[in-house]
Amino acid sequence: MDVPVVAFEVADERYGIEAVRVVEVVPSVPLRTVPGTVRGVVGLLRFRGGLVPVVDLGVVWAGRASPARMSSRIVVCELDGTAGAWADAAARTRPRVAVRAERVLRVATVDPAAADAADGPRTPGARGLGRLVRDGDALLQLVRVEDLVPADVLATLVRDAEAVDAAAPGAGEAT
Repeated sequence: MDVPVVAFEVADERYGIEAVRVVEVVPSVPLRTVPGTVRGVVGLLRFRGGLVPVVDLGVVWAGRASPARMSSRIVVCELDGTAGAWADAAARTRPRVAVRAERVLRVATVDPAAADAADGPRTPGARGLGRLVRDGDALLQLVRVEDLVPADVLATLVRDAEAVDAAAPGAGEAT
């Protein structure tokens, strides 16, 4: 079954997030920093009245920040709803997390159930990686956004940030 995905690159490798999970793709704006959090969480994005944690996939998977490019974007995603009660505080709707990626250029159509699709690696450094699928003549790896940051860390990030948000109005604002 064909599935549309928002395709992008991290360290010259191709990845995708199922389009049904994507709320919006926004420019890579400055974020409200959050010192001392888990590796890869680079800040909070003010989005539609809430705060959304942003994960830089370059930091998580390649050990370096995603370079600033004209095609770099922040992809805001809805989680599957199992992340816990922090949903109301974080997004005022459903729980969200955003990813910063480079070369966010298109929507591709892939088939995760195809015979040549395979499960991705299950190593500690491969947090959030899903199935490997064919995208034309190349491979694209699906991203499991719900696995990028532990639910308890997401809850803490959003709750603590909202408590001090008045001190930095406008920081990390996308809309």
